[in-house]
Amino acid sequence: MELTIIILLILIVLYLTIQLMKTRSKLKSIESNTQTVNKKENFHHTDHPIHQQLLLLIDQQQDVKAVKLARETFGFSLLEGKRYVDWLKRKESSRNIK
Repeated sequence: MELTIIILLILIVLYLTIQLMKTRSKLKSIESNTQTVNKKENFHHTDHPIHQQLLLLIDQQQDVKAVKLARETFGFSLLEGKRYVDWLKRKESSRNIK
């Protein structure tokens, strides 16, 4: 009888541990997705205070420094930072044409 109770308790603890691990995995996935969404929202957020600094660096043809600043500010990867700076360049050149 005691052995059955002990085995049952072990199985319950094992089940709860597995469920906890699954929940942690799902939470990490949600956090990762949230960070990605936040990056995408900030990507075209042109009234961010750093925006003018980036435009100044771009005007001075210091794209590498602009990419670095974008990466540090928004937490972008190298590719995301480069795409952001390129997007700013296109946006500003189209604004200057008009």
